[in-house]
Amino acid sequence: MIYDTIEFRAEPFSYFLSFADRITLVRGDSATGKTYLYQMLEDLKMTEKYQNIKLFNYKSDDFHNSLKKCRKQFIVIDNADLLLDDADRFFINFETGNQYMLFARNCDGLNLSAESFVVLNETDYQVTLIRELVSV
Repeated sequence: MIYDTIEFRAEPFSYFLSFADRITLVRGDSATGKTYLYQMLEDLKMTEKYQNIKLFNYKSDDFHNSLKKCRKQFIVIDNADLLLDDADRFFINFETGNQYMLFARNCDGLNLSAESFVVLNETDYQVTLIRELVSV
């Protein structure tokens, strides 16, 4: 794991994101804060502590080739449903040196555990990731 937790403050919100698996699938309806979180991570990756964050979205140049060059990084992909192809999914499954946070609804072709499925939750200005599935 590159990061077990990512913590930061963006007034008026406090973010405490805890990761239990190498691949985290952040799901949820539109307008629940996923893209806003992505934008906050753009600034956060400029800090020394979080310099291993690599961000991709629909504006990313040469996405597929750039993804395949990533090693030992915490990779965040906004709108992963639209961006990932079969070769990208294969890379994510088998390039185990990276950690991934994917904003997506569709998990087809990804090797996920019950710990992988989360939703973004905000309560009293505290933003966390809540597990969708309960492990037995």
